[in-house]
Amino acid sequence: MLKRNRVMGGVLLAFALLGSQMARADDEKPVSLLIAPKVGQVTHIKTVIKTNAAGMDLTVTQSQKNTVKELKTNGDVVLEIADEGTVVDVGGQEMEQPPIPPRSITRDKVGKVKEVKVDEAGQFMAPEVAKIMSGLSLAILTEKAVKTNDTWQTELENPAVKEKKITVKGTYLGLDKVEGKDYWKIKQTAEAILDVNGGKMSYDITQWINPTTGEILKIEGTIKDVPTQVGNLTMQLSSKAVKVEEKAK
Repeated sequence: MLKRNRVMGGVLLAFALLGSQMARADDEKPVSLLIAPKVGQVTHIKTVIKTNAAGMDLTVTQSQKNTVKELKTNGDVVLEIADEGTVVDVGGQEMEQPPIPPRSITRDKVGKVKEVKVDEAGQFMAPEVAKIMSGLSLAILTEKAVKTNDTWQTELENPAVKEKKITVKGTYLGLDKVEGKDYWKIKQTAEAILDVNGGKMSYDITQWINPTTGEILKIEGTIKDVPTQVGNLTMQLSSKAVKVEEKAK
């Protein structure tokens, strides 16, 4: 009898805990993910991309400075990207790359790219592919307020095959504590058709955003089947905002 009572007590406790968790989920207030940045806001970003090309491990480490140059009345954001150094490691041999001139990119208020300039000379990949990657490099948000696990979809133009739109799916994963601070955690997936035969690349990234300033803390993800001059590559991406003193190191 005592054993039976313990089992029943355990069952009731489990239901009580489940009920409290459901109540907390129902009590969650929806949040708006759209925060207008301040003009002059500067973020230093360090990005590491790892892949394997022709049987050799290749790592690209890139540092850049992002500056908000303009915030338009319709919510568009003009961002200036300045190269702060790139090192390519091929099979253990490091090679510093020549700096590229500053460039700008314009996104609308949810993050869709409206204007970006791509240097078509001597590219590692086709300009159309580079434009797709620019469009998917940051999470595209939603104008609707969201709760944990809410999803949304966005359609983008496809520079490679104009008849095939790119469908981007976003998911709000709730708050995630990093180094003692809460950040919005957002997952984004997409596939882009690249040719008439149905060849495609896929994008799967997770992004952490400061809910106070809208600044990005870090991005992690995988990009599969990216067509390049040395064949299709799968890239592991890790990008993080760094402080000035860390950047110097």
